[in-house]
Amino acid sequence: MDNNEEKKTAKKQSKARSKESVSSFAKMLVTLRNERNISQKKASADLGISQALLSHYEKGIRECGLDFVIRCSEYYGVTTDYLLGVSNSRTGIDLSLDEGNDDGVTISTIAKGTNMLLDVIGASKNKNAIQFCLDYYTLCLYRGSLTMAKAGVLPKEMFKLDLNLGRELASAAIAIEDAKFVFVEDKSRTGSDSMSDTPIQSLIELAEEKILSNFYIE
Repeated sequence: MDNNEEKKTAKKQSKARSKESVSSFAKMLVTLRNERNISQKKASADLGISQALLSHYEKGIRECGLDFVIRCSEYYGVTTDYLLGVSNSRTGIDLSLDEGNDDGVTISTIAKGTNMLLDVIGASKNKNAIQFCLDYYTLCLYRGSLTMAKAGVLPKEMFKLDLNLGRELASAAIAIEDAKFVFVEDKSRTGSDSMSDTPIQSLIELAEEKILSNFYIE
């Protein structure tokens, strides 16, 4: 293959990668906007462009500049790599890192354990279990987010409720969800579904250690 053919091949590959990146970005724009239940009109206004232009970006008709990618990254609270389909991590945290450390589990373990639990629940086809899990996770994440906002990690403007009031109401709502535990029919079991040495097993062991250390008095 001569130099001209090599250059043509490299140019085609570059165009293909660019097209794939635009397609991933377009799909991600739509996904993130829908996740937040934001209209195209509001998103375009917040991002400082016309609705028609945002529509073109979301359909992959036009390619935007780097400044707009960065703006979207800040607007939706994700990394530019995630927006462009380069990384599967919204925050930039490497979830492939080893979970083990001397202090307990890492964010990686929590992420993997959460995904595993949700996968198991989803596969069960139990609508009540799925809804309970969604409600409980939402409330717990909200509580955690409130603490992060008060600590200055998240912007206070994300919340409509006063942080202290939000905490009290979230705690009450979680307590109500917890009360449902006694009404769940006991189908606890043992079996051959081995989950030893998995992230969710690590989370269970850590949680039980915390429970015993906090409440068990010798």
